[in-house]
Amino acid sequence: MTQEEILVRKSLRNGKTFTPFVDDIDVSANQKELVTAPLWSNAQAILTTMHTSSEQSDNQKRYYYQVYNSQSSLQGAEMQFSVAYGDYLGSGSSTGSFGQNLYDSPTRAVYGQYKQLLLTNGDNVFTFANGETSQYIYVVNVNRSRFKDRMDTKNWQLSLAKLTSTSSSLEPTGSSVITLIDDSTASTTELSIFGGRVFNVRSGSITDGVYTGDATPWGLFYPDHGVIVLNGKAMDASASFNTQRTPATSSGGNNALRLFTSISGAATYTSSIGFYGRTSEVLNSTYYFVRLFNGEYNYSTNSSFTSGSTSAIKYDSMINDPQVYVTSVGLYDDNQDLLAVAKLSKPVKKSFDRELVVKVKLDY
Repeated sequence: MTQEEILVRKSLRNGKTFTPFVDDIDVSANQKELVTAPLWSNAQAILTTMHTSSEQSDNQKRYYYQVYNSQSSLQGAEMQFSVAYGDYLGSGSSTGSFGQNLYDSPTRAVYGQYKQLLLTNGDNVFTFANGETSQYIYVVNVNRSRFKDRMDTKNWQLSLAKLTSTSSSLEPTGSSVITLIDDSTASTTELSIFGGRVFNVRSGSITDGVYTGDATPWGLFYPDHGVIVLNGKAMDASASFNTQRTPATSSGGNNALRLFTSISGAATYTSSIGFYGRTSEVLNSTYYFVRLFNGEYNYSTNSSFTSGSTSAIKYDSMINDPQVYVTSVGLYDDNQDLLAVAKLSKPVKKSFDRELVVKVKLDY
């Protein structure tokens, strides 16, 4: 440190109530840190208990099903994710009790919603690996309150049970389970898309990685939106979904329920199979180095330190050799308005022969 810098520091630190920070010496700004956490409620990284809600209206279920971690609000039921079915042509829609209307097509609305959110302008259909396109999709949309900045890549795994379905029944087959992950382990798979980063969904597991023997174009993963778009063609061919793509009827194909049945059925088969996930965020931090030099902040206005109307030092031994303890640090703006308080984990002794540096971290 040069003599000029020392003089500047001394002049700035004359005050004993407020000490201005010196940029680039006392402040380290724009530090970034990646923080990850479990995706589901109650700090759970795997979701194995899944329920739809009886409180969700029939009209809402024409578009999507909400999935909860418990049947009862008394047991802490919270929405975890939703499942939906989208069809470019509006096939499989339910008109419910609203009457058949060309513009009342829930599956077309769902497809259009995710097309607008995730695809670039001019793209009308989703294109999956190997250039395969599909006019019908299944969607897993993680509830926004479950993740911070994004779903963590390489740290989610969706299990699907193959279905045995007819026009009157819909059941998971049990032991025939497919596990899906993203292929973000290879940096070349990251695609530049209007909807943010996107990776291919592949057969595999978090433990063993992508199963290269399966080239099925399962879908696309959008971590910044918490959305997994599954290829309807692949779901029919490899997971026996038997998607109902008939024109709109009063009951419709109820295809979104197929996806819920498949996910929950896989989790029911064994507790080790479920929906794994983690969330991540980048914290921007600023570090403030609060430096208390030997000649500063050695006295206190606390009533235990002074007495009388003149606030004289109570004990003679403290006049030339005061002993104080630092418990907190206040951060003020230029108008001396208190903005934040940093608490020390325990009081730290300060005196004329002791200096102290307190490192304050401010996250935002």
